[in-house]
Amino acid sequence: MNSTAPIDQASLFPSQAVDSTTPRAMEGQCPVCGDTRLQWLFTKKGRNFWRCGTCRVEKQHPLPSRAELKAYYDAAYTEGMYEVFTAAEEMKTMTARRRLQEILPHLSREGKWLDVGCANGVFLREAGTMGIQTSGVELSDVAVAKALAAGLDVQCGALEDIDPSAQYNVITAFDVLEHVLDPSGFLASMVERLAPGGQIALTLPNRDSIFCRLMGSRWWFYIPEEHLHYFQPTNVRALCEHAGLEVLHVGRTYKPLTFDYGLTQFVEYNPLIYRVMKMAAVFLPRALRQWILPFYIGEMKVIARKKA
Repeated sequence: MNSTAPIDQASLFPSQAVDSTTPRAMEGQCPVCGDTRLQWLFTKKGRNFWRCGTCRVEKQHPLPSRAELKAYYDAAYTEGMYEVFTAAEEMKTMTARRRLQEILPHLSREGKWLDVGCANGVFLREAGTMGIQTSGVELSDVAVAKALAAGLDVQCGALEDIDPSAQYNVITAFDVLEHVLDPSGFLASMVERLAPGGQIALTLPNRDSIFCRLMGSRWWFYIPEEHLHYFQPTNVRALCEHAGLEVLHVGRTYKPLTFDYGLTQFVEYNPLIYRVMKMAAVFLPRALRQWILPFYIGEMKVIARKKA
């Protein structure tokens, strides 16, 4: 988030008013195993977080609407966190290159690739320089306008808006699965648009990471405004299998970051870490604060193939 102009989530999610009392029950079910025995975990920024008693998937409830999410992302690309990220061109490029480095040993460069949640299209651009035929889809029309201005093949909308007859050899979705309203339906939509033997590559927060275990509800990926579901290797494998995918690889993924960029994120997502970093910044040279280094911050990558 932008520290000087934080986005007002109450105005963007008007249907999500939550009683301040501890919730006793909820209507809904786990998106992986279907269990309705969901246990309340905590409330953060007025949003309730729950855990499945069987497979331990975590989710927010109630969920926002797609229109509310789109309004949030448009605001974020204009004045919030995503505006800061997309403006950090060098770091965004390094992130795309790092992702390609991690996933290409598992994927074919042949055929058509689709990047879901492609933002302003930097990954598409970098993959294109390697001879990969790419296109993308993105919910925010603000981000799509930037991608189109750069000459990239991007359409505004969700994965479900892509014609199923447009079969792809690879579909990527980086930092997307935790954002979607229906993870099971999302993966089923990916499978529907995959050519026979086609593959997917995902990155997402790992709820089983050491950071989550140590930080609890203060974990930086517990973002009430946008992260709706949380997975760990066991249940994300089950989610993929149920959708008709054979999981080939689950492992760590690393993200290039700078010290200064970390400050812009922690000011909203973990104020305690922000205060510590802010004090440290006084003693760090400017050049050191702007170094881009790959860090493990508690995320996993998943590579899977469409079952025959």
